[in-house]
Amino acid sequence: MNQRQQVLQALVTFSQPLEVLAQALKQFKWDYESEPVIIEPFHLVSVLNRFLSHQLEAQQIENWANLIECREDLDYESANQEQLEQVIYELANPEIEGPLTIERCQQIFLRFSFPNTINHDYVRQMGLALEKLLNKYKTHEVFIPKPSLS
Repeated sequence: MNQRQQVLQALVTFSQPLEVLAQALKQFKWDYESEPVIIEPFHLVSVLNRFLSHQLEAQQIENWANLIECREDLDYESANQEQLEQVIYELANPEIEGPLTIERCQQIFLRFSFPNTINHDYVRQMGLALEKLLNKYKTHEVFIPKPSLS
């Protein structure tokens, strides 16, 4: 993994402060011809879980999504590409799409809970993890459908 890919991996996992990541990204040219780093649903779920547990603030998530949006060196998991792109857009544009709240997180999680991917077991596991998390934060009023594995 080259330096650019390491920085991008740190970006999609939000494993370093945004100021550090933004500065590191400035050293690279905008055009990119190599293999992109892939953003998967669990990256979004992880970052939003950190928001729900008060480790990250809404402004930090907006800034994170703005660093991700429209980069040539990042791509989205093909099975969820449209949904991932839309969620990143929404997170990057709260003045248009509405602020990030617990309810918005729940809505976003639900998008990835339906059996719209090839990997139904992954979706089921993510739904169960979400249900456990929501129970922890006492938001029982959300219905989390369990996808059929047929």
